[in-house]
Amino acid sequence: MVLYRRCLLFRFGVCCFGLWYLLGTSRVMSQDVSPQSAKVTHNLESFNPRDWLPDSIVLFAQIAPVSEWMDRPLREWLVETDAFKKIWRSPEVMKARGGITVAEFAIGYKLDRLLRDLTEGGFYVAIDRETNGVVLLTKTKGEEWLSKYLEKALDYVRKDAKSKNQPEPIKSAEYRGIEGYKFQNGIFAPMGPWLLITNQGELAKAVIDRMIEPSLPSLGQAPWIVYADAARVEAASFSEAASASSDRGDSATKRLVNLEVDLTTIRSVMGQNDLFSPQAKDFGAELILGGVLSVLRNAPVVAGSIDMDAAGISIALSAPLDEKWFEDSREYYVGPAVSGRAPAALKMDSIATLGTYRNLSEMWLRAGDLFNQNVNDQLAQADNTLTTLFSGKDFGTDILGAIDPELQLIAKQQVFSNDELHPTVQLPAFALVAKLKKPDTMQRELKRTFQSFVGFLNIVGAQEAQPQLDLSMDQVGGNPIFFAEYIRDADRPYENGLPIQFNFSPTLAFMGDHVILASSVPLARELLDATFLPTATDGPSKDAHTLLRIDGQAVKAILESNANAMITQNMLEKGHSRAEAKREIETLLGVLSLLKSGNVEMSFQNKATISLRVDAMIESK
Repeated sequence: MVLYRRCLLFRFGVCCFGLWYLLGTSRVMSQDVSPQSAKVTHNLESFNPRDWLPDSIVLFAQIAPVSEWMDRPLREWLVETDAFKKIWRSPEVMKARGGITVAEFAIGYKLDRLLRDLTEGGFYVAIDRETNGVVLLTKTKGEEWLSKYLEKALDYVRKDAKSKNQPEPIKSAEYRGIEGYKFQNGIFAPMGPWLLITNQGELAKAVIDRMIEPSLPSLGQAPWIVYADAARVEAASFSEAASASSDRGDSATKRLVNLEVDLTTIRSVMGQNDLFSPQAKDFGAELILGGVLSVLRNAPVVAGSIDMDAAGISIALSAPLDEKWFEDSREYYVGPAVSGRAPAALKMDSIATLGTYRNLSEMWLRAGDLFNQNVNDQLAQADNTLTTLFSGKDFGTDILGAIDPELQLIAKQQVFSNDELHPTVQLPAFALVAKLKKPDTMQRELKRTFQSFVGFLNIVGAQEAQPQLDLSMDQVGGNPIFFAEYIRDADRPYENGLPIQFNFSPTLAFMGDHVILASSVPLARELLDATFLPTATDGPSKDAHTLLRIDGQAVKAILESNANAMITQNMLEKGHSRAEAKREIETLLGVLSLLKSGNVEMSFQNKATISLRVDAMIESK
């Protein structure tokens, strides 16, 4: 348990000290004391850091004490896992632990105890637009404790520099009665029980000014911070593990981080950044995040939080919302009057399932507004090809327009028998399930197009000496299914396994007014089973626009089946020996063994929200 605490706390310590070493060029506090300088005489215990920070702050985060991160049931479970113990004993971590041990011995303080005492009252991080500075304010165990610790720390740094024949590493200065120190690119100053750490001298002065003169404009008075407080929503808690932990009476959910961002100011500073551009440079990014980008372009603030309970961690981001932000070109993403919803989930075992709303026809037809010239040129070329493939029918209007916007994607691991040849690299199967607006007409059109598509693949494949597809059809429970499977070359031994193409058997199937486009026949057949028809399930929210569920152990299984290929790729890309590459892949698999599931929910009801939930592999008691 002690070893685990040191590891995680070491990472936190690195982040804190990184503010000293890595963030820009610092300006030390002037050694000239202002005429109005005076020793602080009021009670620093009761001050709110928002009142100390200038109103030019654009990001503010309130973080729980280190003890509240560490003293959680989730941490107690994690430290006992074999995967963590293996990582803790790895050569990379052992090297870092050696340096920590030396510093602990010199200062006379264990790192975990030190960080607990340094952050006993919580700590706060902020970014300032005027100075381009970052500031950390942490409330320590007390003024006397802080004074003694700084004396030891400064003495250690000076002795270390002297032993290496280096010049005096620490400069000191006083501003308005507050003594500060500069070490490399960082400035730190004790203020009663509080410790200030920053990379800009002017920002340190601004904090001290407001500590002494509370009437100066501060973050606490900034309109955007009040707006951000109102925008925050609770993190999602929609997992079975979270419910089970609650039923067992385990520790309640604990808020660890509150984050607030002034988007209006950030947009004005960043100017024509791609993130805020009205036209996307990438088709995939627009398809996945188009509605989110509209929120980022218009919302004044965004608020975030991190919560932890006995089963996992929840992260939530939220922002104010106005329907007008989507009216011009991105109604395809959220639906008329922001009414788009994810379809009811298909209940089946899978690596991942994604349910979402996208009016693909509207997106295709609005391409001129959504994308830059380069992307539109590519889409125009694709439109000509697709129009030919669909016998002159307009792809955007006639084909995509016949598909209901409620879409579902499924990914599942394929099962290859050990006693038969299988692809060297084993990819998961995936499928798209959608509802057809005119099923009688579109079934014939899609069937004919599918046959043409298979023929096209065979022509291209023959030119490149690739395996050929054999087209077949069948019925499952009265539902038609059309599929194509790659043919093995009878004269080829396939000593190293089948080529990657044999992961695929393109399939088109229909069930009532729904269409299935799958990468493999077995997945399509499974989806055609009546059990997997779209039915209402216990989802996290009926108002969700997008729902993504990922099975951590299924992801681990698919990676394990490709471990040899991953090791080889690691050796080629990073120049590692096989032992080094194997250790790196095993570390990745070890981390995945700790994860049970991940869930993402996105909603545009009243507020724009994105919630992420990660659950650990904790067994119910």
